[in-house]
Amino acid sequence: MSTHEKLKLIEKVLRTKPDTLTEETRLETLSMWDSLTMLSLQIEFSAIRSDIQFDQLYMCSTVGDLCNML
Repeated sequence: MSTHEKLKLIEKVLRTKPDTLTEETRLETLSMWDSLTMLSLQIEFSAIRSDIQFDQLYMCSTVGDLCNML
């Protein structure tokens, strides 16, 4: 999966406008970043990698950190 595809997946889950996220985007700056969003990401990511845990998502600080999990 390319970085572009990963960003598209994250944008879909976060319900952001297309091409608005970069790997450098800080999660704390996103108004929609909360525990429910993290759970939604875990569900989406589990289709690709079943071993991702909620705690791992909680430790992420950038979109790039999320991309690196996939």
